[in-house]
Amino acid sequence: MLALRSQKGSRTYRLAWVLFTLFVSLIVTTTLAAQESDAYSSADYAFGQVINFRLKLENPANVAQVTLFFQAPELENTYVATIESVANELTYPVDLNRVRLAPFTTVTYWWQLETKAGAVELLPAQTFVYVDDQFEWQTLTQHDVKVSWTGADASLGQLAQDIVAETRPLLEALIPKAPNSGFDLYIYPSSADLRAALRITGRDWVGAHAHPELGVLLVTAVNNRTAASDLRQSIPHEMVHLYLYQVLGVNYDNLPVWFNEGLASLVEPNPNPNYALVLETAVANHSTIPFAHLCERFPQAEDQAVLAYAQSLSLLEFVQDRYGNSGIQQLIAAYANGGDCDSGVEQALGISMVKLEQAWIQSQQVRSPVTQFFLENGVWLIMLVGGFVIMGLVILKR
Repeated sequence: MLALRSQKGSRTYRLAWVLFTLFVSLIVTTTLAAQESDAYSSADYAFGQVINFRLKLENPANVAQVTLFFQAPELENTYVATIESVANELTYPVDLNRVRLAPFTTVTYWWQLETKAGAVELLPAQTFVYVDDQFEWQTLTQHDVKVSWTGADASLGQLAQDIVAETRPLLEALIPKAPNSGFDLYIYPSSADLRAALRITGRDWVGAHAHPELGVLLVTAVNNRTAASDLRQSIPHEMVHLYLYQVLGVNYDNLPVWFNEGLASLVEPNPNPNYALVLETAVANHSTIPFAHLCERFPQAEDQAVLAYAQSLSLLEFVQDRYGNSGIQQLIAAYANGGDCDSGVEQALGISMVKLEQAWIQSQQVRSPVTQFFLENGVWLIMLVGGFVIMGLVILKR
């Protein structure tokens, strides 16, 4: 889930990342001569602890200083470090407790050499994937999806691939298909392991996680007995976040959280059974959370977060019942065109967010047990009473 919204940069971040990628491509294509310099670079890391960027110089006496640059999609700015004490072999450590990288992100780095004569050389950019190396991962790639998991059970990877294949037609009925819908899926062996991986990288956790900007989904399968049911819940949920990001791109941030999470819950085969009772209680107590408060984030408190999920799912069900799948598609189109939490609803459905919420609340009003009984059994009661009346008339005529 993305109860505490996945680490996503602002639209500015993503635009900056696109420009940065173009810049790095320019470096690679215009500095091929640097490949002939007597300098060699590499990098290694201890997950969640440190990245060691290494540079080997054959002729350090000719170099006045070197500068390291590195970037990842989730970082706001390029990391820059200048080293003036030059030796044959340099190691520059980056503390990952201070620079928080997302698990399985792609790190791009390069070095700039400045000679004592004032010349500047750029070494070609290099990349590596910041894989959680605390585990030995098995992999299974089919089409454009790579599944990675731990343990010796080869069937787990195929199960995940089957669920992905089953889910895609369901999502494509709701979300326009993106040109590139491939992704990497990592299945952690326990919730605690996933929680630990996210927390040491400075991210919170609520059961599963998506880095849609990285094309990475993280889920758990604790044991073989429950793996199928667990993955059938978590994989479709996280795929929704990914598909929405791939369709909306930089406008993904325009999505209200209630819509993003509500749609993700809508495609789950069996949403949390507690949602119905939590929602019914909140409606009866007039303590629902205004959807205006669920546009940018969900509450931190667990009970309020569960209520936020329950409301979001219920509202998406209401929209689907009243407007059909086309209503959901129109909302996606409105947010893709830059609509915000309120204007997107009005543009797509022709109704204000306030009026939509009022209509939804009205549909959720809890009736008294007696009223509910008569609503469900009224026809049979009328027939029964009618039968007694007819029987009484027959008896009186005798």
